Order: sequence, then C-alpha cells, then structure tokens
Amino acid sequence: MNIYICSLLSKKNFKFLNSHLKSLSRLKIPGYCKLKIIFVLNPKIRIANSLLKNFLNKINFSIIESSKDNIPDSRNIFLKFLKNKNVQYAGFVDDDCIIDKNWLLNMIKFIDQNNCDIVGGPQYHEVRDDVFQNYYDVLEPIRHHGQLVKWVATNNCFFSKKVFSKSKIFFDSTFACIGGSDQLFFSKLNKKRFVIRWNKKSFITENSNYEREKRSWFLKRNLRYGYSGNLIDKKIYGKVSMVIIFIKLFYLVSFASFLVLIPSRKNYIKVSFLLLRAVGRLIGLLNYKPKKYI
Repeated sequence: MNIYICSLLSKKNFKFLNSHLKSLSRLKIPGYCKLKIIFVLNPKIRIANSLLKNFLNKINFSIIESSKDNIPDSRNIFLKFLKNKNVQYAGFVDDDCIIDKNWLLNMIKFIDQNNCDIVGGPQYHEVRDDVFQNYYDVLEPIRHHGQLVKWVATNNCFFSKKVFSKSKIFFDSTFACIGGSDQLFFSKLNKKRFVIRWNKKSFITENSNYEREKRSWFLKRNLRYGYSGNLIDKKIYGKVSMVIIFIKLFYLVSFASFLVLIPSRKNYIKVSFLLLRAVGRLIGLLNYKPKKYI
C-alpha cells in the first residue's frame, strides 16, 4: 500500500524544521506500507534540501518546487501531483508541528475500521506562557472520536485516493490572504457526499511560537474566522448564503450572551472569541479583505 504525505515548507516556519523532520523520521510504518513524504517548497529555501537528507535518511521523500508562495496553490500542486500516481492514501501535515510517532498507524487503523473517505485529527499546542493554554483550548474545536464532521484542517488530515482521483475540487487560491481554504475544500467534498470523520488518536503538536502567545494574535485570528466564514458560506450555499450568515451571526451573539451567565475563565475567553467572530462576520459583509494571512 502506497501512502504520500505532504508537508508545505515555508520560510516563516523554518525555525521549526528540525523538530518537524525529526518527528517524521520517528513515524511507525506498517511493514505492508510504503510511505513517501512530499515536500512542497519555494525555491528560495534551498538549505532545506540538505536538512531533509540529514534527518530523513530512512524515509523516502521528494521535493516539489512551488513558484507561488501561498498555501492554497501549494496544496493544489500536491493534489495534481497525485493524479497519475499509484497511491492508495495521502494526507497533509503542517511544517510547524511535531507528528506523533503513532500518527500513521492510527490513521490507517481508523480509516480501515470506519466508513469514511477523509480523516482529521486534533492539534495540540506547546505553550511557553501557561496563561495562553486556555486560549488555545477554546480556539480548537471540540469533537469526539469517530464523530462525523463537515470539514477538517490540513494541518492534520488523511484521505483515500477517491479524493484526488474522482474529485475535481481544489483549494481556492482567492483565500490565500484570507485563510479558510481548507475548510472550504473539505466542506465542498462533504457536500459531494464524501464521508469525513474525526480520529482523536492521530494527533500533532504545534511548536511553541512566541509570536502567537499574544492576545492581539487571538483577536485577529477570531476576526479572521468571522470574515472568512462569510466567504465560505457564500461559496457553499450560494443564493441562500445571506440567510445562513445571519443565522450564524445570531447564534454567535446569543451563545456569547448565554455563556456570560456561567462565570469561568474559559467561558469569558469563549465569549470574547464568539463576539470577535460576530464582528468579523459584520465587517465581512462590508467586503473587508486583509492584505496578508493571519
């Protein structure tokens, strides 16, 4: 069984490359599987080539250069690369993350035992300042093992060849600065009746990043979830999208109002996140577009 896993190597996450590659080299691979890691990178990151050879001497890998330095286009390069390959399963992981050594074993076991085409798993976070652990806990979605979901993130996903051999859906490059192209991609596949499930046992851990351990980063990220959510809904629901957007806007404000009545640190953080997403949806209605990815 042939499996290709894609990691997009970016200049901004270069400081995490060592730990990322070490985690890939520790992956447990079943004897009946042939794993190949496909690195998509910008030609400017030439030093990465020697590092890959040093850390991945026991794992087969290939490098694909991407002239367009944005996430959606780089992911599409991988999907197009898979089209004519003899591959049964593929997946995406992020270059700022440490992959659990049992990640692949658990993904294969899960997809074999469950009726699904696509599997996603949780992302945990290393933090330097414990104050922000609650922020990350609230930011990540709460999903149960085996749960049917409408979308997963490309920081941790695994899928069957059906996704790239029978589907003509690709990542939308117009979301390069906005974010949310993975949510849109998998939501479209879900609408096409691809089955997506949650596998809690295949997890990754994001390296601690001092640039993100700031309240301002969480503020901007939740605003982004709001305005990108509008654009995703417009792509998915078409003519009725405005109705969906206002229903979600009402839900965000109502749920935030309810949580205020149940005092706790996590609830207050969640209230602020919900209200920021509501504001994000409001400014999204004014066709706000950020200049860079947050």
